[in-house]
Amino acid sequence: MNPFDQFGMEFTDVLAPWIAILVSISAAFWFKDFATNLMQGLKFKMNPAFNEGDAVILNDEDAIIVKIGLRETVFGVYGKKGYTWRYIQNDRLHLLKLEKIVNKHLHLDTDYEQGRKIQAKIDEFQSHQINANSSDISANKEAIEQLKKGK
Repeated sequence: MNPFDQFGMEFTDVLAPWIAILVSISAAFWFKDFATNLMQGLKFKMNPAFNEGDAVILNDEDAIIVKIGLRETVFGVYGKKGYTWRYIQNDRLHLLKLEKIVNKHLHLDTDYEQGRKIQAKIDEFQSHQINANSSDISANKEAIEQLKKGK
């Protein structure tokens, strides 16, 4: 056998175990990431507080949970560029500020504050109606004055 071939065989014998070790380590890291994403996805999916279709606030932006997957979750986000989908790995969900919108119309005003808001809306509506019908009001006023004078 040629010395060059002999060297190639010895080099292969030395290198093969190291390649096997590197492939095993890579597979272990991939499996670890996969298992972490899977477990976080199951944990988020089984959480009764969040369901698909819920309105949420995702990092101070209005959003909707579109899909909770085993590896990633999709959020529909209303932003400056319109409605977009944001794909987030489940193992990164704990890094986000995620708040659920329970009732966006709920506000804890006192009865007095609620009354003042309603009265302000009534006043605004009446002012609008008076301005919209000012010509009719003026005509009615003149007609009343003529009736008072007896004409």
